[in-house]
Amino acid sequence: MSRVDLSIRQAILLNDVALVRRLLKHHPEHLHNPDFADKSNTSLHLAAQHGLTEIAELLVSLGHDSTREVTDWIYSNQGDNLGISVNTDGRTPLHLAAASSQSPVVELLCKHFPQTVNRPDYQGQTPLHLASCSQGAAIVPSYADQNSRPTTRTGEDNNTIDILIAYGADVNARDDQGNTCLHNATAWGNLKAVRALMQAGADPLRKNKAGWTPEYYSITVQAEVYYRNLVAEWEKRKASKAGAPGA
Repeated sequence: MSRVDLSIRQAILLNDVALVRRLLKHHPEHLHNPDFADKSNTSLHLAAQHGLTEIAELLVSLGHDSTREVTDWIYSNQGDNLGISVNTDGRTPLHLAAASSQSPVVELLCKHFPQTVNRPDYQGQTPLHLASCSQGAAIVPSYADQNSRPTTRTGEDNNTIDILIAYGADVNARDDQGNTCLHNATAWGNLKAVRALMQAGADPLRKNKAGWTPEYYSITVQAEVYYRNLVAEWEKRKASKAGAPGA
């Protein structure tokens, strides 16, 4: 990276809005500034991942990502994006913000770039898949690993999930291994996310390519019992709707 590139990235990480604005005023050609040593993450990827809302707002206001078709960006997924920067994992800035539970940035990006809400990465994971983990790494990513129960736990996040759902995220989207957002949420022990997803219409009985429902990935007995209770509630609601007049 050039000296200017490094200065811009350092200013972003320092959350120095004035410095970023000044640098980009004098070097507008460095707005996107993809870091080829870091999965081609752009300036907006960096701000999104670290929850730097003011920086993200500035970058968007200066034209970082748009709804215009772009065919010549090196970091744009073979040029099939609508002006949205994508890294070498196929992840947009919204993916990174969702993976890190940066809800203010998530809302900002959903508002400006609604076309990215259901966009999958190269493993088929949408921003909601990643938000359901509360962290970026999925615990059930590969077919070969799906016969092993997860053993780790992470913090729960509901804000990001609620925002994504409000902007139309598909709660039943499947990744390349057939995992739904519920598979991710149960694997990470994110029980609040499990409830939020099911209340939004997620199907708790869908199986992935290994043949397992989300319940299989519950990391504790208590979580498994909780999940079964939610499924029972879901089945009651489903039966009630089916028996309603005009159904």
